[in-house]
Formats: sequence, C-alpha cells, structure tokens
Amino acid sequence: MKLLHVEASTYCNARCPLCPRSLYGYKVEGVWPEVHLTVDKFKECLEKFPEREYVYFNGHLGDPMMNPKIVELAKLTGCRTSVTTNGSIGSKDTWLALAENNIEVRFSIDGLEDTNHIYRQDVQWNKIMERVKWFIGAGGHATWKWIPFKHNVHQREETEKLCYQLGFKEFYVEDQGRSFGPALNREGTEITHWILPADGTAEPHPYDIPAGISRYKETHQNFQVEPRLYDIQCEYLLHKDTYINAKGEIAPCCFHGYDMPERPFVKVEDHHKLMATWKTKDCNPVCAMTCGRGFLD
Repeated sequence: MKLLHVEASTYCNARCPLCPRSLYGYKVEGVWPEVHLTVDKFKECLEKFPEREYVYFNGHLGDPMMNPKIVELAKLTGCRTSVTTNGSIGSKDTWLALAENNIEVRFSIDGLEDTNHIYRQDVQWNKIMERVKWFIGAGGHATWKWIPFKHNVHQREETEKLCYQLGFKEFYVEDQGRSFGPALNREGTEITHWILPADGTAEPHPYDIPAGISRYKETHQNFQVEPRLYDIQCEYLLHKDTYINAKGEIAPCCFHGYDMPERPFVKVEDHHKLMATWKTKDCNPVCAMTCGRGFLD
C-alpha cells in the first residue's frame, strides 16, 4: 500500500453539519469514540507499510490538529506528508514546526469571512487567517480546499484571488456529496439553516428532528447494509489506499474504519487480510452517496 490515510484524532472543534461525526451539527452522545492516535501505535502501523509513498492526515471524524502530537506523528512517516484541517487550531510553535519539517497543509476553507462559518460552524475566521500567515510565512506549502455550496459559489473568483494573494500554492475545488441537509442547533431541537448544493438541485423540506436522531443512533449502533444494487469506482481501491483510524487499526477506507457489524474491519496485526478485502467485490458500498472518492458506475 503506497498511500496511507490516517485519522490522527476523532476530536474536532468544528460542527460541520454534514460531517458523519454528528447529525447535522448536533453531537449524538455515545456514537463515536473520541481518541487521539498515539505515537507508539502509529509507529507500529508504519512498520506494516514499508513501501509507503504518501501519508495524509485527513479527519473522517476529527481534525488532525486536535492531536497535541501531530508534529511528532507527521515526522515519523519518512515520506511525503500532508495534514488537512479547518485551520483554526494549534499553537504558533506547532504551525512553525509543520512548515520547518516540510509537512504540507490543506486548509479546508469553504468561503470568505462572511460565509465560511455557514458550513464550518464554530470556526473563527481570524484564527484561520492567523495560522495561515504563520505557516506560509515560515515557508510552508499550503493548499486551499474549497467545497462549493449555494451560499458561497458566487464567491469563487474572489476566494481564489485571496488564496493566491496569501501565498497558497493551490486552490482545490472539492465538489463532493456533502452538499445538502439541515444544520441543527447544539441542542438538536431546531434547524438553524440549510446547507444547499451549488447547482440549485435541492431545496429545504420538512425534517423530523427526533426521528432523525433516532435513525442516526440506530444506524451507527446496529449497522445494517442494504444488498448491493450497483457498483462503485472507488479511488481507494484504484490507488491502493489504506485507512488507519485513531485507535491504530486499519481498514480498506474511512467508511469501513470503525467497529460496526457487517463492515470489513481489519486490525493492524492482521494487516495481511487487507489484500483479500481489496480483491473481493463484496465490499458494501456504504460510501456510495457521500464519499468524495467513491463514484457510481
């Protein structure tokens, strides 16, 4: 496996409405574990993949910068390494150390000062800009990763212009499945606003919050997959990618990376079984409608 997708932490300071760690921004207690990947466990994982060429710390459930050992973890890889983050957390020393050790950073910034918080809830613009300047000012290689929504698509040109003015190396548009749904308040009692796709193909509709919370808990605590009705072209499979969760366990991809019935979950000590998983066509396509790296045939 040449590419490793690593979950450094399942903690996050943001409440993105369409992130799987919550139900539309409302944290349902007791569903997902909250843990940081340890240095010792990551060393153990890396020993299993001596041919790695690229390691990217990209949160499926959390933000890598929440892990206080993120620099130490990144320095262990021995190959090209990147960190994807909302960019609003971490000390100045941490950001300077990332730059000094040639760790690339992908900032997930979905708008400008007046729109980024609509999706990246609880993320403060001034803190992002402060850390962008720390990192780029120290010679860091930065990419601006932007998801188009109805509320920010009109700002694309202005956002891209700011991106290069600040010294980013690339403006990357990630047009993926997380583009439609309600945003709930912290208490999970009301809808504060809707996240809508940039192409205008969906509009707000009646949503039963209590029923939604119940379905969310049932889905994640007693996972069931419908019979496979279609094939997907999975980039994880295409690029021989592998996912390591924050407990130091491996799986074919992030959607199969935590203990749930019916998922092809593989612990690191059984890593040789991973190849058998890749060769089968029985992988349940739980990612098909939401993962930006899984595409329907």
